[in-house]
Amino acid sequence: MPEKQQEKQDMGKMRALTNEEIVEFLSGPIIARLGTVKPDGSPYVTPVWQEYDGQAVYFVPRAKARFMKYIQNNPRICLHCAIDEIPFTRVLFEGQAEIVAGPAPLEGEMLELGRRLARRYLGEHGPEYLEDSKDRPRYLVKLVPEKITSWDGVEWHPRYLDENAK
Repeated sequence: MPEKQQEKQDMGKMRALTNEEIVEFLSGPIIARLGTVKPDGSPYVTPVWQEYDGQAVYFVPRAKARFMKYIQNNPRICLHCAIDEIPFTRVLFEGQAEIVAGPAPLEGEMLELGRRLARRYLGEHGPEYLEDSKDRPRYLVKLVPEKITSWDGVEWHPRYLDENAK
C-alpha cells in the first residue's frame, strides 16, 4: 500500500461506527465517562466500567457513589467512551438510567456482570478483587440509549464544513 494511502487509513474510518463496531470497540477495557446532573443543575462526570450488549449499556457502581443520588434525582445521563489517540474512536450514549437492582451485595446477574467487568479491566486476576468485595453493596444500572453518536477518525464532521449547517 502506498505510504500516503497508509497514512490516511491510520487516521480512522472518518465516519460513524456501525452498532457491531461499537460492540467490538466497547468489548475492550474502554472506561466510560458518566455524565449526570447535580441538584444545582451543574454537571458531574466520573469514570465507570461499562458493558454494552448492542442494545443497552450496564454498569455496577458502589452503593455510596455520589452520582447514584444524582441519577435517582434526575435519571438523564450520558456515557462517553473514547480512545484519546489516533484514530480517536468515540461513542456517546444519551438516555435515561434505569436502576435494575440494588443497593445489594453482588449476586446473580449483578455478580456475573461484575466478574466480566473485573476480568476485562483488571486482567485474569480481576475476579479475585471482586470476590474480596462482593459483599459490599452496589447497584446494577442500565442505559437503553435514546441517542448514540459515534465517530472514528480525525477528519472534521461535514456539519463543521457546511456554512449553512446548524
